[in-house]
Amino acid sequence: MTADLDTVAEDLSTYLSGRLADGPVDVTDVLSHTEGWSRRTISFTGHWADDGAETSQRFVVRISTDYDDVDDATDTRNDIETEFRTMKAGYEAGVPAPEPYLYESDPAVLGGPFFVVEHLDGDALITWDPRNRQRLYDAWDDPENTLPSQFVDAVAAIHTVSPQDVPFLEQTDPEAVVDRELDTYERIYEETRLKREPAIQEALRWFRANKPEVTETTLVHGDFRIGNVLVTDDELTGVLDWELAQVGDPLYDLGYASTRYFAGKLLDPIERPELASALVEREWLYDEYERRTGRTVDRDRVRYWQAFSTFTMLTRGVAGAHRYHTGESDDVRSAWFQYIVPGQIEDLLTTITDDRTR
Repeated sequence: MTADLDTVAEDLSTYLSGRLADGPVDVTDVLSHTEGWSRRTISFTGHWADDGAETSQRFVVRISTDYDDVDDATDTRNDIETEFRTMKAGYEAGVPAPEPYLYESDPAVLGGPFFVVEHLDGDALITWDPRNRQRLYDAWDDPENTLPSQFVDAVAAIHTVSPQDVPFLEQTDPEAVVDRELDTYERIYEETRLKREPAIQEALRWFRANKPEVTETTLVHGDFRIGNVLVTDDELTGVLDWELAQVGDPLYDLGYASTRYFAGKLLDPIERPELASALVEREWLYDEYERRTGRTVDRDRVRYWQAFSTFTMLTRGVAGAHRYHTGESDDVRSAWFQYIVPGQIEDLLTTITDDRTR
């Protein structure tokens, strides 16, 4: 696909005419977004006539890239059609998410399969930026700000989607969920590690010896954190990036959102490590989730998934560094992953051994 955004506008206009509206659709204000690690994201404004009245709306198109076409057993992401269908299932269940409009499998249109969704206002706040962390701290400290409550509402809404509502995702019995995840990520780690880390081997033994009992499965976002939702000063407008969604233990999402990494810890200590995703105190998050869903939040099970989520992020980082060092990727960001692995190992061991991380 050409990087010429004028050509993108022409291609989108041709494709959307008669699909998004009955007549012609004019596409303007095309912007290419650099956020994200794989799929290309473009926003644009569509203009068309609706019963004689001029109508315009902002949209987002997400395009599968060559990276998606690689047959890579270390890639745990869903394909782009599955991402679209999962987001659609969440949206229809009441999850705040972009309204999904169109999916197209033909790569001839934009260079790869793609989908079109509603554009939502808001920012995806990266917690490693101190300014973003302070913005989130302020939201937590302000009793009038409902952003923390909306964060809980969003994850609770995701977990109202039953496995039967997403039959296109792998259906795993509750008792097999933990082994499925362990087997997948242990295999990826062993296939891509650049060296053997005794601490990781010890953590893997701990994961096997302390497997929690899972009795229920739901749709799980798989990457639920403040950086994957859009927020204004006081509103969560949408949940994004559904490419790691799966059928699994709903408490997985709570553990994932509660990792030290997504509280903002990267290379340096952070000011308020007790805040999940730099936004809500962990215990408050668990209590409010219980109140909204009626589920009991087993703290030991959440801690297990918190530790395991740290291992999955570590593993994806190791796999990315491996792809760079073997020449499979020329994205220098993948090489950078190797430098944050020691900190993630520290977080992993701390979570396993320190009850205060719960």
